[in-house]
Amino acid sequence: MGTAGPGSAGATTLALAVAAVCGGAVIEAGADGGVLAARCDLSLHAGAPGLDSLVAATSGPLRVLDHVQRCAGGVPVVVAAATEETVAGALRSLAAALPGLRTQAEVPLVVDVGRVRQTTAALLGSCDGLVLVTGASREELACALLRLPGLFLWARRIVLAVHGPGPYALADVRRLVAEQVGAVAVPVVGIPDDPRGADALVEGTRRRRPSPLLRAAAQLLDCCAAADADDLVAGRTR
Repeated sequence: MGTAGPGSAGATTLALAVAAVCGGAVIEAGADGGVLAARCDLSLHAGAPGLDSLVAATSGPLRVLDHVQRCAGGVPVVVAAATEETVAGALRSLAAALPGLRTQAEVPLVVDVGRVRQTTAALLGSCDGLVLVTGASREELACALLRLPGLFLWARRIVLAVHGPGPYALADVRRLVAEQVGAVAVPVVGIPDDPRGADALVEGTRRRRPSPLLRAAAQLLDCCAAADADDLVAGRTR
């Protein structure tokens, strides 16, 4: 899960939603440090489980769930350090460990890289793909479209998640994406602006029905699964 440029496009919230839907865990891996400890009232104290303890656990099998903290909504999170200076070394170690970690993980892993930069792009090659989250404004979409072709240098597959209302219909965004990337298929999924659903993920508020955010996350997972099936049918290697 990542964004194309600065600003808050909702990638971290969507990462929590996807993990909630698929029963996975979020690994916070942004180059600028993490926000989930503050947002979910989790601990960054020395000795608390998190990214530092995960990458330091080099002896024996790596169990991701040994290094998570759970937000009130129940989603397990591997929290990152709060500052860019302290997280840089942990991200380098995570990039080296991620290929093996994926094969040993007890649950699906959702890696939240924040803004895709050189320091975090090394993680993408070990992932199934990149969900690029962008706001729906003209400026945010322009930034995402500009960066899309270059992101394929690191990501095997990209799905574009457009968050919130904007001046373009999804059909228009899909056309613009197709014009930008040519023959490469980049599915486009709309993500609603759902503050109540986002709060429920963090606070553990019970709802009778899945929130619009969770329904969109489920649609996103279905889209990724369909892309996997297309790859198998076409005989493409990943």
